[in-house]
Amino acid sequence: MEAMHYAITLPADYDMAIIRARVASKGPLLDNFPGLGLKAYLIREKGVHGAAVNQYAPFYLWAAPEGMGHFLWEGGGFAGLVSAFGRPSVRRWAGVSCLSGPESLSEARFATLREQGMEAEIDPAGDIAQARERLALEAARDGSCLATLAVDPTDWTLVVFQLWVYEPPEEAGTVYQLLHLSRPGVDGLIAP
Repeated sequence: MEAMHYAITLPADYDMAIIRARVASKGPLLDNFPGLGLKAYLIREKGVHGAAVNQYAPFYLWAAPEGMGHFLWEGGGFAGLVSAFGRPSVRRWAGVSCLSGPESLSEARFATLREQGMEAEIDPAGDIAQARERLALEAARDGSCLATLAVDPTDWTLVVFQLWVYEPPEEAGTVYQLLHLSRPGVDGLIAP
């Protein structure tokens, strides 16, 4: 599993109804995309849930790296985004764990993204083991649909991505509104 995220910051006066309409028309196109575990179509609106800017900021979980490559540079859909908004910087992480929560994914309305650094100059195994334990507790929280842990070994940063039915707690991370959820291969990513 690989995780991928990009955020396109839009002008303060940008009409977010344009993004909503784009997601409504184009979101279902990835509902059966080969190699895709999950794509969460996320936005932040200035002044909502503490957002200082307007953003379109999808988050992906890839079941296979070939699917990610097909999407990004082999004509699988990224070109449309590039032509509309320019080519954003794409962040990616190695997936560690994906856990289901007590709520149904079909009910998800919010997402959170939280990054945290790991202790420098030590074996990362301890930090990752502790993060796995925290993830299990976070996934089981009321309102949680799914929780994922990934790591960027370039700078040893952990990322926790979570989907929620209800407005998430503040400590969960940056809050996004979920407009659409494509999840063709998510069942294969979720740990038993």
